[in-house]
Amino acid sequence: MKPLYFDVRDIFRTPRVALSGKKIWVHLIGLALGWSLYFVLSYLALIINGQSVSEIWNAHHLFPCLWNVNLPIVWYSWAIFGIGILLWVFIFMLASLAVSRITYKQLKGDEFYSSGDSFKYIKKHGTAAILGPVSILLIIVFFLLMAIIAAWIAKWPVLDILFLGLPYLLYFVVAVFVVYTAAVFVVSLILAPAIIGTAEEDTMETVFQSYSTLWAQPWRLVIYEAVVGIMGLVATYIYGYIMIISYRFFNFIFGQSWLMDGKLSRITEQASSYIYGVNSPLTPFISKIYCIYTPASLGMVKPLYLTTTDIITTVMITIALFIISVSVIAYLLTNFSVGQSLLYVILRKKKDNENLIERKDEDELEEENESEETLDKSDSDETNNEDKDSKANG
Repeated sequence: MKPLYFDVRDIFRTPRVALSGKKIWVHLIGLALGWSLYFVLSYLALIINGQSVSEIWNAHHLFPCLWNVNLPIVWYSWAIFGIGILLWVFIFMLASLAVSRITYKQLKGDEFYSSGDSFKYIKKHGTAAILGPVSILLIIVFFLLMAIIAAWIAKWPVLDILFLGLPYLLYFVVAVFVVYTAAVFVVSLILAPAIIGTAEEDTMETVFQSYSTLWAQPWRLVIYEAVVGIMGLVATYIYGYIMIISYRFFNFIFGQSWLMDGKLSRITEQASSYIYGVNSPLTPFISKIYCIYTPASLGMVKPLYLTTTDIITTVMITIALFIISVSVIAYLLTNFSVGQSLLYVILRKKKDNENLIERKDEDELEEENESEETLDKSDSDETNNEDKDSKANG
């Protein structure tokens, strides 16, 4: 890979660096795992709310959501649904950490750093990616609780002088700090995986770097994030359109009258209806973005018949189309993770004049320690052999 310029020009590499099978694969696994937990907990929330599985399936299919339910939702169903979303966010952050680590190793010239190696890195440093933002959120919660307690005490006579009048300026300063910390919390949610994946920081250092980055490089942070977002959306649109063209080309070949003819359309329309059709809430969005309309998207999926083998094939194609569709989202998330890694390496150079690419990471230090231990052991063995030879000669 070419050396970095350490400016906005490096951000434009994001789509190309993100177009990597192992990076997309990591986010694909993260999406699959996150969606599975979200799917189970969302169905559980609706079941607890009094709906049957068949009712939920007929209404939501593969994309359950409590926001489009025309029934009162009890609070504990909302809680279960919220846990599903939160777990999905945590899994995304861990997947983003893995992609950031792969990107960092690639920037250092290690093209053979695998997704398996990145998963091992998650086991070692994954908690910091989650606890960093959580720690900042706890800082905000702490000051809010202190404010509530102070306000409750200040409502009493005389105490209002001590707990409101005298420390008012202090309260104002704290309020500014809390507002700033809220902005830092958003930054930490975005940058924490990149900070840990590139600089190998722990929880406390991740918190410090989140504050430091926003304070030292606010405008570059905003501009670079905008560039990452625009580049990611454009690249993902192109990637998705290539998938659509490939899908249509495949159907064109297999659907010839002297090949599969109408059998292909019966199977593919039924299979795609669960992802892009009458059974998917994504249909309006996809239709508007790509300006495509199929019988499935128009609600005309009523095959005359499906044999047993057709049904089995339909299930298999549904799974395959689901993976292909999710790969488009995975590529979008990969652009995000790669962009954050490049962005943080640049901003670290700008604010601290530290080149993270040239810095030896923990793997390189471990290799050096192992080589030194091996060398010391060999020297020790040679010394022992020389002593033995001298004793034998003596």
